[in-house]
Amino acid sequence: MATNDSYGGYEQERFADKVHPRFECPICFKIFKDPVQCPNEHYFCRTCIERYLLTSDKCPECRCHLIKETLKTVRFIREMLEDFDICCVNANRGCPEIMKLQFLQRHEENCDYSPTSCRNEGCDEIINKNEIEEHEREQCEFRLIDCEECKMILVFKYRRSHPCFMRKEIDELTKRVEMFQKSQDDRVKHVEELVKLNHEMVTHVEKQMKVNCDEMANQVRLSRNEMTFLTTETTERCNFLTGKVKIFVCGGYDGKNFLNSVESFNWDLNCWQLEPKMNEERSAAAAFVHGREIFVSGGCNSKQFIGNIESLNVDGKLQWKISHVMLPRNCHGHSMIYDNDNVIMIGGFNSGETFDTIYSIQLNPPHTTKLLAQIPERRFCHGSIIIGDDVLVFGGGMSEELKGMKNTVYSYSLSRNECKTLAPLPYPIRNTGIVSYKGNAILIGGVNDKNETLDKVLMYDVKAGQTKMLPSLNHKRYGCSAVIIGNIIVVVGGYNGESYLDSVECLDMSTNVWRELPPIMTKRNWAAAVVSPIY
Repeated sequence: MATNDSYGGYEQERFADKVHPRFECPICFKIFKDPVQCPNEHYFCRTCIERYLLTSDKCPECRCHLIKETLKTVRFIREMLEDFDICCVNANRGCPEIMKLQFLQRHEENCDYSPTSCRNEGCDEIINKNEIEEHEREQCEFRLIDCEECKMILVFKYRRSHPCFMRKEIDELTKRVEMFQKSQDDRVKHVEELVKLNHEMVTHVEKQMKVNCDEMANQVRLSRNEMTFLTTETTERCNFLTGKVKIFVCGGYDGKNFLNSVESFNWDLNCWQLEPKMNEERSAAAAFVHGREIFVSGGCNSKQFIGNIESLNVDGKLQWKISHVMLPRNCHGHSMIYDNDNVIMIGGFNSGETFDTIYSIQLNPPHTTKLLAQIPERRFCHGSIIIGDDVLVFGGGMSEELKGMKNTVYSYSLSRNECKTLAPLPYPIRNTGIVSYKGNAILIGGVNDKNETLDKVLMYDVKAGQTKMLPSLNHKRYGCSAVIIGNIIVVVGGYNGESYLDSVECLDMSTNVWRELPPIMTKRNWAAAVVSPIY
């Protein structure tokens, strides 16, 4: 039966004929999607009961003991449903297709009526897939056009403020004035029309002056934003190049041992040096910086998955201490994002279980932990960044198997408390390095669903949902660590499919060339890296 990854079953209204209530899931009250049963033959949508079992180990109908592994697929119900006629999810957008349920997914993946965002910068319209090209080329107010006279490329919406366009309109008005000036047949009418045309010219000039002023004000605002970004970028870059900040690389795995060692890189000294060791050996941990304190959370070692957090104050005694703050669960492969004295934790993996949760963890007393939301799919070894108010989750795995790898992208708004799906990545990927640059996510290396280690570097435009390739790495690597300082991206360690790496390379976004830096002292995969002021 065709399925998708959304939660719950199919709406009754989508079927051509009313479906008998016996096919309704008792959790979501919709028609079964991928039906499964408990040992006592109570039926549920798979996504409904699996989410229910995150907080319970009993069947919601008969209260028998039930875990995800004891659920059984109900083949005869699935086959019955596959013969039902159902309309496309895009029916409200005009799709007339009605098909057997077994063909639904294949149709919806290629449906001409699926909502598609306009790719012209500045346009927020959502258009049917089969109309998007015509819209972008002929109808969009933000499409680009060429001025017929100066050949300058203009945005259609703002064409009236362009000097050539203004001059052309004024020339046409002037010709009309000259024509009436030559006419002697009706002097009164001529005078009235002349006054009217003069008034039109004055009004037109005033209107265009206002448009120009508004456009100039908008450009000034954009320039100010750009200047703010450039100032921040230049300051961060200068601090790094003059040795005022360091890159700290913590823990990881060298192919034989789980590591608790820490080393740092100072650009001014152009070398790596050892820092105090962490209390715990940690691989696939997540790190963040709060003020002048470095935090490393979770991870795993040869003995256990870890749920505590430890920190190092760069102004203090240079000794790692276990924090009072704890993760909601022991796990590794999760991500941590610092935001206004809170830390946002996404996903993770523990003993065969992958999580779809987003938590907020308060760093200051009383150190409360709050479940904010659940993303549509479980995730670990994914990439996460925050842009403005939105937490973004890229790729990752739903399980340790390659077939569980994803190319989906999710955005969770902290202020609106809502999660939405963005345009996907060009291929499934996990164990990638990730940094944020000018409202874009940059994904570095990783491994794909064919188990190929990658040297590719993707830049994902969050607003447009578009991906472009940056220059490839010098070395294939996954499980690497990545940081950005100003406009300099530094990538550390990883695994190339055959051996663990100590190599370090950096990309200056102003030159778009990867170059080698001194190697780290210990080969590391799945290490955690942050940038911090030095003590």
